[in-house]
This record gives sequence, C-alpha cells and structure tokens, in this order.
Amino acid sequence: MTASIGGGQVALLFLVFMRCIGLVTTAPIYGHHSIPRLVKMGLAATIAIALAQTAGANAGSMPMLVAAPLELGIGLSLGFILSMGFQAVELAGRVISIQLGLSLGSVFSPTQEEASTAIDPFFSVFAGLLFLALGLHLQVIRVLANSFVIYPVGGGWPLDLASTGVQTITLALELGVRVALPIALVLLLVELAVALLARAIPQINVFILGLPLKMLVGLAVLAMALPTLMSGATSIFRFVFDAASRGAVNT
Repeated sequence: MTASIGGGQVALLFLVFMRCIGLVTTAPIYGHHSIPRLVKMGLAATIAIALAQTAGANAGSMPMLVAAPLELGIGLSLGFILSMGFQAVELAGRVISIQLGLSLGSVFSPTQEEASTAIDPFFSVFAGLLFLALGLHLQVIRVLANSFVIYPVGGGWPLDLASTGVQTITLALELGVRVALPIALVLLLVELAVALLARAIPQINVFILGLPLKMLVGLAVLAMALPTLMSGATSIFRFVFDAASRGAVNT
C-alpha cells in the first residue's frame, strides 16, 4: 500500500482523482444533491485524467492510506470554500425574508432540504444563474488545476488551507449580510413608520396593516435593488474564487 508519488503514474492518477471527487462533491453547481453520484464520479474521473499529466507531485513515497484521505480532504475543503459564495447570497436572502416577515410561514423545501420561506428559492435561482452567466462553472476547473500547483500531490496537508477557509467563510458571510443591509434598513424604517402611525391613531390595527405594508414595500424595494444585489453577489463570488485560487485571503 505504499506507492512512489514521483514515479507511479497509477498512484498519481488515483490521488488526483481523490482530490477531484472531493471538489466535485462540494463545489457549487457540480455538487448539487440533484446530480446523481454516478455522474459526479464520472465527471471527477474525466477531470482527473485531463489534469493528471500536468499535476505537480512531491517526489518520494507516502503510504496510500494516508495520501488518499488527505487529497480527498483538500478537494472537499476547496469545494466548500467555493460554495461560500452561494451561502453568502442565500444568507442575504434569508435576512431580507426575516425582515419581510416571511419567516412566519416557512415550510420545508425539498430542493434545499431545509425549512425555507417563499422568497428563498428566488435567491437560490438568482445565485445559480449569475454563477453560470459569469462563467464560474469553468473557473471551478481552473481553481482545481491551480490547486495542484499551490498544493502538490503527496505534499501532505497544507497548513494555510484551514486558515484560508476560516477567513473566507467569515468574510463571505459578512459580505452577504452587507448586501442585505440596505433593504433590511428600509424595511426597518417602514416598521417604525407603522409604529408611529399606530401611536398617533390607536384605532389602526398594527398587525393587519403592518405585515402587508412591509411585504409590499419590501418587494418593491427588492425589485429596484436587483442591480445592486447583482453587483454585490458578483463581488462575493469574485472574492471567494480569488481566495481559493491564491490559497490566501486578500483583505
């Protein structure tokens, strides 16, 4: 079970495949749960064959039982970092839906496999279409190919990968909240206006007036803010891919 990383082409191809299957499993679009596992394995094998010829490898020997899980872990980590763009955009949608009051009617979504509001699928589709429009589904393969330069096969676990992942997750989620803050602030002002109106005219039923008014204003503001949301989501995707490509976070 010990193979030379520098000279064994079969061992090298297997280790490249392990990293590829890890990334395909967790990367956005590629790792979606609706894609059959057999298709994911076939895609990972195709990518591995294409990248094995140019993959960097450390000379020497390493037990296959140690090298294979490490390569799988690197692939999973890279895919998870790239998926943070989607998570940040969906977090922005969740913050907006909470301010709209839609969280009161959340139901289980079979596509997201969790409780979601009526507006959450919009942000998921919005993020997916923007991801494809920017050509980031191809950039995922470039990030994977670049990872063999930054983290050569058989080089062990990269010490900076964990810190890069933590910083990327923190900053991506922060950017997602920042994207949602302007709309959330407008909805907060609407809520304060309704409260002042109820204070001035006690006969008004705040619960009947407030929620429909917030939804009406919120949806109108959301429609007007779509270009801003698109710009913010694009910045988040660019930041995440830049961090994964460089192996470090540029703040």
